[in-house]
Amino acid sequence: MTDESFVEKILYRLVKKHVSGTTMSSALEKARELNGKNIHASITFLSSGVSSKPKAKYITSTYQELVRQVSRRGLKASVQVPLVQLGLGQDNNAAQENLRDIISTGNKHGIFIWAELQAGQDFEIKEFESCRGFGLALPAESVSDFVKSHKEIRQVKAIFLSDEEGAYGNGIARDIERVANKANGIVLLSTPQEVVKKLMGGGKAKKSIVFEFRLGDNRKAMKRMMKKGATVSVYLPFGKDWHAYAMNNVPEGYMRFLAGKFLDEKEEMSGV
Repeated sequence: MTDESFVEKILYRLVKKHVSGTTMSSALEKARELNGKNIHASITFLSSGVSSKPKAKYITSTYQELVRQVSRRGLKASVQVPLVQLGLGQDNNAAQENLRDIISTGNKHGIFIWAELQAGQDFEIKEFESCRGFGLALPAESVSDFVKSHKEIRQVKAIFLSDEEGAYGNGIARDIERVANKANGIVLLSTPQEVVKKLMGGGKAKKSIVFEFRLGDNRKAMKRMMKKGATVSVYLPFGKDWHAYAMNNVPEGYMRFLAGKFLDEKEEMSGV
């Protein structure tokens, strides 16, 4: 075994609780398990940066097949597509075409599609605003202003990129509530606890807000929220390109734990 494959094996063993597997079937099976517990799933494909049209087309066809498989298995799951995977930033016209194809497949099979727009990305979204079975996922701090300027958007997912206390200011909960009232609903991914407390004041959950947890997040917190009547879902990433996702989304405290475990595992496997 090479040093590279040795390290790869150890790392995956340590972070796999946050990734639903390297194959589509593993993600679909995890979604089935969650559905059995009355929990919705949001599935995404982990892929490295797109550098060519053929790669973007391959990823597009992968998402289309994912949509078909979710439908065939009767799963309660949506599909989330980072627009950068479809060519955004390389060829925006091609990215739009690829997104059209995925939405069309989603509509055909009755599967909801989330298009993920990252901070600082520019994408002509107007033609998609009134599409059925479609919503936009974007950084939480951008949601309020975006909805004001794109009034046709009816489904929004706010992605919280930091769990540090005070990172979003006192107004973010009010902004989220306003958006939830204007849109058909809003999904909150990786919501910081301080924001959860403000949105569930008195312990009562708003039906227009869905709290989405990343796979591997605090299960006890999710169960507590469900007992209070909150609607929850779980974000399920899958794919062989899991490295960047794991490093960017595993909580900092758990990363320190992983570093210690990594050293212990390495010593054990090498016989030191």
